[in-house]
Amino acid sequence: MQKTNNNLIIKHFSRKREATTLRLLLDVADKRGVSTPHILEGTQVTEADLSDPYFEIEAWQELVAIQNLVERDGDASLGIMSGLQQHLTCYGILGFAMMSCRNLLHALEIAGKFNNISLWINDVDVARHGDTIKFLILGHRLPEYSQNFLATRGMAALVVWVNELIGRAVMPVTCTFKIPKPVDAQEFEKCFGQGIQFGAKQYSISFERSVFAEPLKFRNRWTRMRSENELETTLEKRRSTVSNKVRDLLLNLSDQKLSTEPAVCAALGHSTSTLRRRLHEEDCTFRQIRSEVIHERASQMLLSSTMTIDQIAYALGYSESGSFGRAFKRQAGCSPGAWRKKHTRKFS
Repeated sequence: MQKTNNNLIIKHFSRKREATTLRLLLDVADKRGVSTPHILEGTQVTEADLSDPYFEIEAWQELVAIQNLVERDGDASLGIMSGLQQHLTCYGILGFAMMSCRNLLHALEIAGKFNNISLWINDVDVARHGDTIKFLILGHRLPEYSQNFLATRGMAALVVWVNELIGRAVMPVTCTFKIPKPVDAQEFEKCFGQGIQFGAKQYSISFERSVFAEPLKFRNRWTRMRSENELETTLEKRRSTVSNKVRDLLLNLSDQKLSTEPAVCAALGHSTSTLRRRLHEEDCTFRQIRSEVIHERASQMLLSSTMTIDQIAYALGYSESGSFGRAFKRQAGCSPGAWRKKHTRKFS
């Protein structure tokens, strides 16, 4: 396997996150006979660092550790082994907030609201399909070596927290995987049941829609409100840079017209000159961040919807699809149609 350029990973995955999933990764590696020093090679993280319960990492460090593991152990079910360890208590305050919600749908909304401080790296698109709710696990921004591991880890973790929140065994209705069927698919069947499709175009997992309306056993409005307040404080600390705050504001807007610089300035309480100066100090511009956000939103639409290129261009605020196509190509190196075809192909 060709070693990925760590400088590129650092640039795109510098967001702070809990070290919990890295610790769980080390547990899986140990059970598979891979030593901790091998997994931590190139991460700039030490075993002593991980003994501190408040220690935080950046996403790129976990991605390097994942590459170290999959290079030494190519078992397709490694992500499942890691995901099954992600109990609600691993999510800390977010886990308590989810447990105290009214129902599973409410818990899902809380998890989405605080996704930036969850244990997930993947983007996720959620949609209703008849009597089911489908989670589409998007890995287009991730290094290819990590995509199966992170998608299957997230899907297994989702099974765990659905079961723990509901308080009974709930199996997915269907699950799809981009990889070919492994020689030994036992771990997949044990975790996800029989409704499995390998060699699919996307990673996805669906549950009965009725499950999401069931009241949760430990629902408590006041505990949830206190937990949300603490999560907001944590989120604000993670948004310490102005560029992160601008990015989060743009990402949290609706799919229709993305916001303008004056609107973002008003939301942050800055004048236009102050925002530009502070972004310049962080070596970026509003236009650059907005362009990246539009590209990210466009990528998600191309993967998770059946919208035409013209429809996506209009939804993102372009007056015609040609401008959208040229802007997308500057970011991705190819047209939106070619990018969609490439990223919905099956793994060979």
